[in-house]
Amino acid sequence: MGERVTRIMYIFITIALVNEMSTVQARDNNKRRSKEKAGGFQKNICDITDRDSKVHCYCENAREPRNATKAECWVFNGGIPSDDYIWQSFASQPTLQTLSFNVRVDGALGYVPTKALQYLQRLRSINIKYGNIIDVRTFAFANLTYLKEVTLSQNQIEIIQQYAFAHLPNLTMINLEDNMIVEIGLDSFFDLPKLQKLTFTKNNISRIKDGSFQHTFNLLELDLNKNNIQHLNRHTFDGLANLRKLDLRRNHIYNLTEFTFAELWNLQELLLGKNDLKYISERAFDGLSQLRKLSLDDNKLAALPSGLFEGVRGLSSLDLRSNELRALTYDNIKPILDNLKPPSSNLLLEENSFVCDCRLKWMHTLRDETKSQSTKESLESVTCKIDPPIVSSAYNNMDDTDSKLDFNKEILHAGITIETIDKNNITDKKTTAEDISKEHVNDIIIPSAKKGVKRTVLKIPPETLPCPIEKRTMTELIPYMIDPVIPIQNEMKTFRFQEMNTSSRVHSMATIVAWSICIAFSFT
Repeated sequence: MGERVTRIMYIFITIALVNEMSTVQARDNNKRRSKEKAGGFQKNICDITDRDSKVHCYCENAREPRNATKAECWVFNGGIPSDDYIWQSFASQPTLQTLSFNVRVDGALGYVPTKALQYLQRLRSINIKYGNIIDVRTFAFANLTYLKEVTLSQNQIEIIQQYAFAHLPNLTMINLEDNMIVEIGLDSFFDLPKLQKLTFTKNNISRIKDGSFQHTFNLLELDLNKNNIQHLNRHTFDGLANLRKLDLRRNHIYNLTEFTFAELWNLQELLLGKNDLKYISERAFDGLSQLRKLSLDDNKLAALPSGLFEGVRGLSSLDLRSNELRALTYDNIKPILDNLKPPSSNLLLEENSFVCDCRLKWMHTLRDETKSQSTKESLESVTCKIDPPIVSSAYNNMDDTDSKLDFNKEILHAGITIETIDKNNITDKKTTAEDISKEHVNDIIIPSAKKGVKRTVLKIPPETLPCPIEKRTMTELIPYMIDPVIPIQNEMKTFRFQEMNTSSRVHSMATIVAWSICIAFSFT
């Protein structure tokens, strides 16, 4: 009987021990699960003293767990897997609002550390520099509903995947400067209702897919400076109805077709300097009723369509420096002329190839009427060239030789210099009309005359500026005029053409007479 009781007690004790062990194990499992749920961190990311650690962070305000608001992290060792335990350590500081990563070793960080960011629900700003992040992956910044600024400059980024920046309700700025991005694709920027500034400066962008910006309808500034963009069309900027500033400088754009910017109803500043622009459609800027500043400097424009500025009548700042413009007429500038008179306005025209003719007369009037100091200084620096064909045409329009000489003395007067290059040195030679006519003796147009004589436009009396001769059709023969000055090349061609036509008419009449005689003899 006693032995039976002993066995029963042993069974109860065994059961009790098993239950106790199960309870302890369950408690440990619960602790482990709660720790894993909290990030499973072993270290405080703001207080890592291990020299072998791959990431070291320095925190402001506090080093105690759950108190820091700003951290600057340095990545010293490469080869960190995207699921490395070091990223779980960021769960120790869930109140971080500002976070930056400086990568000190090439190849040390090749991705956006999404595993670390998932614990930082209050994060407002993240900055990663000098990494080798080849692509920004889909939902790289998922669930960061407080995030306002993302800077990923100098990271060798080539690809921005679909939905890389998506569902970020408070994001206002994205900086992707100085990377290697080739294309802006569809839906890379998705559901970003507060995005205001997007920067792509210094990339390799050559293609922007139509509709790439359709989900960034509140964007105010788009910077595409220093890329390889060549073509734009009217759908490139679809969705950017609220854009205020568009920077397209230092690309390779060579033409602007009609309605290129038609969707940018609120655009105020358009920068197109330092491109390869040769052609601009007359309606390229149509729709930009709010445009105030336009820069077209450092391009290859030789002429502007007469109605180019009709659609931008609010324009008050225009930069046309360093082009190849031979004329800028009153009709060109008339739609915006009154806007260039207030003190804050701006018109820049230096370093062009203007021809000294009556199409530049309006510059005198604007210089006298504008209150803008920068516009006055620019106009006073504008130069033009006395084009030999125009000078000769002016001669032909005068009544007598003396008046012709006086006319040209007024234009080719002291102070005009023709740059001549000797084999040994460069000299400035003051040249009169008589000298120029002597130089025409052996050649139709002297080499220096081909280049033209530079004058400051506003130093030429406007009433002496000759007007270019209207082009005549081939059916209209210019009457031959005796000119004491040797005719220019075009006039010689015309004279030869006239002679050829005269001789051909004589030959035709002779042929007709001969045929008539033959016919008469045949009937007799």
